[in-house]
Amino acid sequence: MFSSPWIRKPDFQNVKEIDYNDYWQFRGWKLNSGLKPREKIMLDIIPTKSKIADIGCGNSLLPLKLKEKNCMVSVADISKTVLDQYRELGINSFEINLEKIDSIKLPDQFDYLILSEVLEHTRNPEQIIKALKPCTKYFLITVPNSASYQFRYGLMFGGRFFTQWIYHPSEHLRYWSHIDFLDWLSALGLEVVFAPVSDGFTFRGLLPWLPNLWKNLLGFRMVYHCKVLQS
Repeated sequence: MFSSPWIRKPDFQNVKEIDYNDYWQFRGWKLNSGLKPREKIMLDIIPTKSKIADIGCGNSLLPLKLKEKNCMVSVADISKTVLDQYRELGINSFEINLEKIDSIKLPDQFDYLILSEVLEHTRNPEQIIKALKPCTKYFLITVPNSASYQFRYGLMFGGRFFTQWIYHPSEHLRYWSHIDFLDWLSALGLEVVFAPVSDGFTFRGLLPWLPNLWKNLLGFRMVYHCKVLQS
């Protein structure tokens, strides 16, 4: 049987509650040692000297790499632990709670807002995008593609709905296929400049171009480079 951390028998008896405000305090915060494939794509997309805010940054190395690229970088998170750690690394940081739309107030205008693996964890992603649109020219967004081949295989042959969570089922509240997400972005007034695959089926790297031909089936994750359209 095909094995994947996202296709498994959930351990429902040991489901744990999760509070993102305390998550890093208990887990222990440690900066990632390298860039993930999606972050390498973002680093290439963003021009030198751009003004960026990485929202829901967690422990990503990307803000530091962008700073090395002479970009003006800020990070935003709900966790005080995360914000304090980035301040010690010389990165400007500010608190943001995406569950409280009325409280979303960015301190400046930005060329790019990054929302990497964030929106699927929220109950109100439409309102989040609408609240953030006036503050940026472009978004860089990633979400899992729920129509990807491994999820289809697991449901068809294993009878298991994909488990895009670790501690509690409520970690992932929203699910999109690649096709759905393109329509969703368009409905919110975002034009997709391009959407390269960052993680997908490549025959173990032998055919890196393959998932870009069939993104909805073979792309596990895309980087959506979105331009904010003027209303």
